[in-house]
Amino acid sequence: MVFILVGLIFLVLGIMGMYVWWWFLVEIIKGLVSLTLTVLGCLFIITGGRILLRGPKEAEEKDD
Repeated sequence: MVFILVGLIFLVLGIMGMYVWWWFLVEIIKGLVSLTLTVLGCLFIITGGRILLRGPKEAEEKDD
C-alpha cells in the first residue's frame, strides 16, 4: 500500500514538473533526437563500408 501511495505522489509531482518546465523537456528531446541521428548516421556509414569491403568475397562463397 505504501508503494502505491508513494508512486501516486511521484506521478503527480512528475506531471506538475512537466507542466511547469515543458520548455526544458522540449530542449532535451531536441538534443536527444539530434544525438541519436548522429550516432545512427555513423553506424550506417560504418556498416555500409564493411559491406562494401566484404561484399564480393561473401557473394562468391554463397554461389558455390
